Amino acid sequence: MRLSKSWILFSLFNFLIAALMGLVLRGAFVWEISLLDYRNMMHGHSHVAMLGWVYLALYILIGDRFIPSEKWSNPVYTKLFWFTQFTVVGMMISFPIQGYGAISITFSALHILASYGFIYLVWRDHRITKPAISLMLKTALVLMGISTIGVWSLGPIIEFDGRNSMFYQLAVQFYLHFQFHGWFTFALLALLLDIVSKKTLIHSITFKKFYAMLLASVILTYGLVLSWGFGGTVPLIVNGLGLLLQLVAMLLYLKLLKDADDRILSNLSPSVKGFYYFGMFTWIAKVAVQLAVLLPAAAAVALVLRPLMIGFIHLTLLGFVSGLLFALIFGSLQFSATDSLSYWGKVSFFSGFVLTELMLFVQGLFYWFQWGQLPAFYELIFGASLLLPLAIVLLGAGIIKHFNVRRIRRVELV
Repeated sequence: MRLSKSWILFSLFNFLIAALMGLVLRGAFVWEISLLDYRNMMHGHSHVAMLGWVYLALYILIGDRFIPSEKWSNPVYTKLFWFTQFTVVGMMISFPIQGYGAISITFSALHILASYGFIYLVWRDHRITKPAISLMLKTALVLMGISTIGVWSLGPIIEFDGRNSMFYQLAVQFYLHFQFHGWFTFALLALLLDIVSKKTLIHSITFKKFYAMLLASVILTYGLVLSWGFGGTVPLIVNGLGLLLQLVAMLLYLKLLKDADDRILSNLSPSVKGFYYFGMFTWIAKVAVQLAVLLPAAAAVALVLRPLMIGFIHLTLLGFVSGLLFALIFGSLQFSATDSLSYWGKVSFFSGFVLTELMLFVQGLFYWFQWGQLPAFYELIFGASLLLPLAIVLLGAGIIKHFNVRRIRRVELV
């Protein structure tokens, strides 16, 4: 086990802060919070969740799984991790105060530069015996780099066209699209497939079809954003083709998992299994929700109705991405099946996720059909959201307990 206790806990700390920021955003609809700038807090919430939690968790897992010990122990990785955490704290503080301002943009730019360093180091140092997994990892890194084009373009767009322009929104969505559906997705699926796959499996025709279709779908499904910006049927057709390719790619990946070594999955602890199946189920749900956009009426409201937008983002980030991240972290830590803290953390996380997602999507459908607002919607979703930071605290406490138990056992052995 090479996972650093402090690194894992700091990434979870970022997740907790992001969850608390989200709770404040939900509370703003229940109580009047005079000092809160909603948009600024929302920017802080999203940046800390994506760059503080998901990015750093992937940083840790990729290094642990794909980089040899003698390379991973190089101080450059430690320095880069703490520098990246420094930029996250900077965004954590500056975005809620000033939104997109000189300080927050500086920290964002420094994080991107740090990510370029990470891309270079991983590309140089990774050692993977399965060529297909190496291809997926490299693709994830390339897509991460491509996503930053959207961020770098914001400055010129603001200068010449303003923050409220269509091209500003297209650039933001470009960044988010290639982060969520590109970098995050390819990295997670590479990590998972590397753990469960046989060496001969990933050379199969099934893998080659899966890889080609998933990569094509990432590019083509940006057509939904283009349809919002420019209108017309061509972007919708392009997006529709991408969605169908994504569906087939997901089915092929599930076949790869089905053909993998079942003994690996059967030996996992209940906490790891729970998050694994949760992550995979929400991936299926995410693809199913996207397929609904094939209907023209659904495509017209997909990027307009806020509850549906937030519900989909959380379905991806909290469900698919965070679910598999927890499964991979707990699996690497070899969590005990009897750990009560992680059990109740898992229950709280699942409960908070399901309740908030149900309310968001139901409210979105109510708005769509012009049925008005659900009774006590804001109060109920705020109450359900309390479960998410509670879950992160319990899961973090479980990790601390796990490390302490291992330390005591090592002392006893000595």
